[in-house]
Amino acid sequence: MNTKDLDSLISFKMGLPSLYHIMLGMSIDETNDYEKEIENRQTDNYDLNDFLKEYNIGVERTGFTGEMVLSEITVSVPLEHITERDLKMLFDYFSFRMNVVEKKFNYTSNANDDLCELDILIHSDLYDVKITKDEENGTINISFVMGDETNPDMLRCLAIIANNDKCFAKELFEYLDNVN
Repeated sequence: MNTKDLDSLISFKMGLPSLYHIMLGMSIDETNDYEKEIENRQTDNYDLNDFLKEYNIGVERTGFTGEMVLSEITVSVPLEHITERDLKMLFDYFSFRMNVVEKKFNYTSNANDDLCELDILIHSDLYDVKITKDEENGTINISFVMGDETNPDMLRCLAIIANNDKCFAKELFEYLDNVN
């Protein structure tokens, strides 16, 4: 696994994680088709499709608020595709792209270099990235989770702005500057 592969799946638009076109703050209806495209490995990005197939990656919308706004997205990668080096690369990759407030990187492995325990957290003001091991499914899960203090409406607005063209965002910010 390398950062070029990750870039085809995960980007950070306006500081928010975007998995293909799925972002925290979007509604369940807005993300249905994108989750199906990822699941079927039939996105509009051939590099992404190859990456999803090669590593057998799954992306799942794992949490919603009461208003059915996406509050958690999880990427799962089978354990056989993740090494200790990959964990450090993931940690550095996310730390570099986020506005980090706090980060924690702990793991243990056995003599065969099998990952035993993971406790990896990268905290920002709006969301957290948690990397955990799921023994039951044999995967490493990378979860993007809305922060406890985060207003879902703010994330929703940022997701809308980030998914429109740059001209829209520029005009909006100019308007807000003129209003104040």
